[in-house]
Amino acid sequence: MAPPEKQHCDTLDLIRALAAGAVCLSHLRNLMFVDYKSSVGLGLAGKAFYFVSNYGHTAVIVFFLLSGYFVGGSVLRQVGTGTWSWQRYLTERLSRLWVVLVPALLLTLFWDRLGIHLAGGPFYLGTEGTFDQQINVASHLSPATLACNLVFLQTLACGTYGSNGPLWSLANEFWYYLWFPACVVFLGRRRGVGGYAIAAFALGTMIAFPSLQSGFGLWLLGVLLAVLEKRSPARAKRRALPWLTLVSGMVFVAALVCTRLFLLDNDWIVGVPCFVFLRCVLLENVRLRLPVLSRAAILFSRFSYSLYLTHFPFILFVAAVGFRQRIPFDAKGVLVLTGMLIACYVYAFAVYLLFERNTRRVQQRMWRLQSGHTTPDTTAAHVRQRGTIT
Repeated sequence: MAPPEKQHCDTLDLIRALAAGAVCLSHLRNLMFVDYKSSVGLGLAGKAFYFVSNYGHTAVIVFFLLSGYFVGGSVLRQVGTGTWSWQRYLTERLSRLWVVLVPALLLTLFWDRLGIHLAGGPFYLGTEGTFDQQINVASHLSPATLACNLVFLQTLACGTYGSNGPLWSLANEFWYYLWFPACVVFLGRRRGVGGYAIAAFALGTMIAFPSLQSGFGLWLLGVLLAVLEKRSPARAKRRALPWLTLVSGMVFVAALVCTRLFLLDNDWIVGVPCFVFLRCVLLENVRLRLPVLSRAAILFSRFSYSLYLTHFPFILFVAAVGFRQRIPFDAKGVLVLTGMLIACYVYAFAVYLLFERNTRRVQQRMWRLQSGHTTPDTTAAHVRQRGTIT
């Protein structure tokens, strides 16, 4: 019996797409434009740009909650129906990660080597002064670092590969994918020898990687969303206005603003209001009423993983080779920002078409190789892929 199919929520697609866009915008601002303190003659629009374009890390917190909701929730549903297994789960997760990660690493190598050859200089030496790029990129392009990133040990046993700093969160995601079902296995009644061994290994890494534990707490908040949703399903008919969602959304936005105004550096200040907001969205069954907005949210959500993994080396290359130094945010800067955003999205969509779109096909082939002829139902895997970084 396959796990029951979840009703698709295009509102979560919109949230995921906006979070991916926030990451890309943040890196564009930091890599291509001078710092706010160095800007001269900024008008209100310029100040607003610098204020709203610095939520890249916050967006990753949103990704963690969505990941816990979709991936962790799917684990609970499959365990509840007796269809969960380590083999199936690891096949789904690893194929989903590697289908985009492998080409993203190779593209990082391509852009970084080309950029170092054509321009080099402060951008690739980490001395330009931008917060997002402070390493000597050439020293992070070794085969050993590549292999280390392929097995999700970046920030734990090595640096992120080349200039691709956003890869740090992929290590978090992978180990959270292992830690949660490991906890479920130990707490559950059925403990096969192989499953028990994998769970023991996963829980051992939880002790070995203490730097990831805070983020795992946020990820578990996402799982709690799935648990609460099962106990209190969404309303079949929604009221004219989703008041709980509107109020919790305003609180969430207020938390975002406060972290910038008062320089608050605690992920939980944003994570908890985000959890409440997402809970209200699910409880009140909030959907996008405009069909064009719904289609756009679904489309941009589909390739947000490709955007997340590919944009940084590309932006750094353009900044180093095309501009040679960071530029002010003036009228020309607005044109540069617009053009670069379009370029990043077109580039990421091309990667999606070539690789990410084929994830289910890769999974099916892997299942056929493992079982000889049968292919497990992939509905749950397809649904949950819409809600995470990966």
